[in-house]
Amino acid sequence: MILVKVGVQDGEREYFDWTYYENFNQTDYLEGKITDREILSEFWGHDFGDDDYFDKSTESYWFYTSCVWVDSVTTIPENDLDLLKHYGILY
Repeated sequence: MILVKVGVQDGEREYFDWTYYENFNQTDYLEGKITDREILSEFWGHDFGDDDYFDKSTESYWFYTSCVWVDSVTTIPENDLDLLKHYGILY
């Protein structure tokens, strides 16, 4: 299981949101079995393409008027994930 921190820059405002994958692990992410583009596309419900790049070197994309990117990917134990869901931090 992995916990993904998604970054958003909207003008001068920068904030973060979270998502998770139960069917991927840290090694899968590092080996490219799931990419930043796929994560962002699923998270935002928008199919990102090469024309959407904000900065290709950092894998950040334009999403309407915002720049979005995967900030970090970490392994999370199932009981910690359940705790985050319980308190409404993740859905």
